[in-house]
Amino acid sequence: MYSILKTQGVLPLVTQIDIETAQIILRSAADAGIKIIEFAARSNDSKEVFSQMVNFKKANNLNIKIAVGSILTIEDAETYHKLGADCIVCPHTDLEIGNYCIKNNIYWIPGAATLNEILYANKQGAEIVKLFPADKIGGPGYVKAIKAPFPNLKIMPTGGVTLEESNLKSWFKSGVVCVGIGSNLFSKEMLQHLTYDQSLEAFQNLIEIIEKIRN
Repeated sequence: MYSILKTQGVLPLVTQIDIETAQIILRSAADAGIKIIEFAARSNDSKEVFSQMVNFKKANNLNIKIAVGSILTIEDAETYHKLGADCIVCPHTDLEIGNYCIKNNIYWIPGAATLNEILYANKQGAEIVKLFPADKIGGPGYVKAIKAPFPNLKIMPTGGVTLEESNLKSWFKSGVVCVGIGSNLFSKEMLQHLTYDQSLEAFQNLIEIIEKIRN
């Protein structure tokens, strides 16, 4: 999973979508060459939508992995794992969730804010740690500062990551492995009327700008 995220350079995030929109996003993402997306479980019907996403992926043989984000409890981690999640993403570091993921061989990306929290997450078995909310904590300058004494930290900032070249360039220059991007890729309004062509174009543009920034 690490190599997929490092190569892709970005984890696109979608949330609060219906099944039809989820299918559009899955197909267009796979067609664009995206290998993993994050579905944030933030609505009452998230489990049903995710279950249908997994079924759709299998039925259409789509070469894409689905991470499930906003996981707050071990019960939800277990539920989404059994439904077919390829990765569990949390806004915090929960030892019970971490132990469950490691025991069941499911990739775990916990969230952290301080250097001590990041190091603690690493000690619990996390490879990549989600820096959240990245822009409020201190932005790229903060990442650069904490990586000075700990150059091997594998950080994924989420929160405040935009599609602007200057923004992305500053994050990658600071030494992050990849970035997480959500509403700046698909706004809430856009998701309400999303078409396949719009979604495909958004993913293609995302890949193009990430490649441009990193090369």
